[in-house]
Amino acid sequence: EMNYHELNAEAALREVARRNHISVEEVRKEIKLAMLAAMCSSDPAIQEKWKDIPCEGDTITPEDLIRYIAKRVQERYAEK
Repeated sequence: EMNYHELNAEAALREVARRNHISVEEVRKEIKLAMLAAMCSSDPAIQEKWKDIPCEGDTITPEDLIRYIAKRVQERYAEK
């Protein structure tokens, strides 16, 4: 059973796919490649940021990243 944030992550992936005329799997693949490149940073501050992102498995998924970013954006707007 998906919760609200999971549905939003899925909807975001579908929308990016639709806008770019590619499959959702292609969107996931591109996000994963970008995430892997970013995770390879030797900057300790960047490594700490990646550790802040909650995930259910051993590896952060594109959906985990989307949910995390959406939550952070929502929190920042709530502060204003």
